[in-house]
Amino acid sequence: MNAYVEECRREWRRLGVPDLLAEEMATELEADLAEAEADGVAASEVLGESDPRRFAATWARERGLVSEPPPKKSRKGLWIGIAVGLVLLFIALPALALITLQSGSITTAKSQPPIQSLVLPNFVGLKACRAQRIALEAGLNVRKIRRPRCNAVVVAQRPARGTLIPYRQRKRTTLKLRLRG
Repeated sequence: MNAYVEECRREWRRLGVPDLLAEEMATELEADLAEAEADGVAASEVLGESDPRRFAATWARERGLVSEPPPKKSRKGLWIGIAVGLVLLFIALPALALITLQSGSITTAKSQPPIQSLVLPNFVGLKACRAQRIALEAGLNVRKIRRPRCNAVVVAQRPARGTLIPYRQRKRTTLKLRLRG
């Protein structure tokens, strides 16, 4: 049992128990173990615990020689917080990206295939400036209409409506509108 007592002495030294008190406790422990051995009682019944470090720490705390160890901080809350944060991050980032894309602050270039040909729309019945604007947006050349004639109505057009104009000929095709009013 001397090894057990020596291990307790080392633990008391590690815990900071004053040397005099540690020696007193070691002497008391040796006496208790010798008395138990003389009475034929097993040392495990006297000690209660087989771990000398735990036994020494418990005895020193019971005598008030060392303070209670602070409870171990659980990291469970930290891991739960990290998990919740990651889930929110994976939910919030795509949602934020969608909102940003829909708001128009990030624009993506959508490439549309060029229109191969154009079927000329019907301009008859439209006001002159509106017909001219539609034709220009379609990529056609239009004879210039003077401002005062913007409210004039288109009564005829050349080329006729429904004419198929190939893509490469659009800039060379000039739309002529006859106006009334």
